[in-house]
Amino acid sequence: MYGVAAGGCVDERQVMAMEQPTVAIIIPVRNRAAEMRRLLESIAKQDYPLEKIAVVVMDAVSTDGTQEACRKFPFVRLIELPVERHVSRNKGVAATDTKYVVHIDSDMEMVPGTISTLVKIAEEEKFDFLSIPERSTGNTLWARARALEKIVIDDDPDRCGARFMTRKAFDTVGGYDEQILFSEDYNIHTRLVQAGFRHRVAKETFLWHHEGCTVLQAARKQFYYSQSAHLYFRKFKGVTVRQYNPFRAAYLKHTKLILQHPVLFTSLLLGKALTYATGFSGMCYGYLRDRFGSK
Repeated sequence: MYGVAAGGCVDERQVMAMEQPTVAIIIPVRNRAAEMRRLLESIAKQDYPLEKIAVVVMDAVSTDGTQEACRKFPFVRLIELPVERHVSRNKGVAATDTKYVVHIDSDMEMVPGTISTLVKIAEEEKFDFLSIPERSTGNTLWARARALEKIVIDDDPDRCGARFMTRKAFDTVGGYDEQILFSEDYNIHTRLVQAGFRHRVAKETFLWHHEGCTVLQAARKQFYYSQSAHLYFRKFKGVTVRQYNPFRAAYLKHTKLILQHPVLFTSLLLGKALTYATGFSGMCYGYLRDRFGSK
């Protein structure tokens, strides 16, 4: 309950907190105890009032202590549900009643002021949904190559994924497409654009993305998540050509930066070739499974 300062005046900070809109942060996770501690600590350090934030962790039956790590943060609502992340995002939103929704991954970290910056943009500039730039970290060669890529594609309009949005916009497009796991962030982003909602990239802030995997681990993940890619490409025919074209105009715009890091850029291209190949294999496998698996 909000108190009253000395002299009978309501504390200014408390008044500001009362006026702030509510925000839900939805985090799907499985077996990422250390990563969740880091993420939740970054949320706890936000300058946005915690009483205005609903943090929902959708745990897919972790066995490594992830749930125990989450319970150490009293502001977390933990829901155990053994489903894929795009479905868990919808279930997480359904468990809240806030004006805004933020979708974040368990291996990410919020920099100070992230929530207040996003809310300010949406409130003052009347945007319905926002993309948030990422900065990758990690010691593997692939993680460092990905860090270069994230900087290069910051202003690429075809490589934006919706992360912050109004609940109204989310509900209007039906949330995440539960039939298609592949590129769920691009999927909902594209549908929000097609529905006429206003968007921009929130360049005033960013998310740390702690990608510690190797290129082989990334390729295996790409095979798995691409098994519904044929459904995605069928649904968004024209858009997907731009989104997944390996020859990106953003590379030309950042030629100077790329030339400063020839080893990393070469590693990025080789890694992309591998992940595209495994992704294509996963798509073919998924198509054949869906086409003939039931017969």
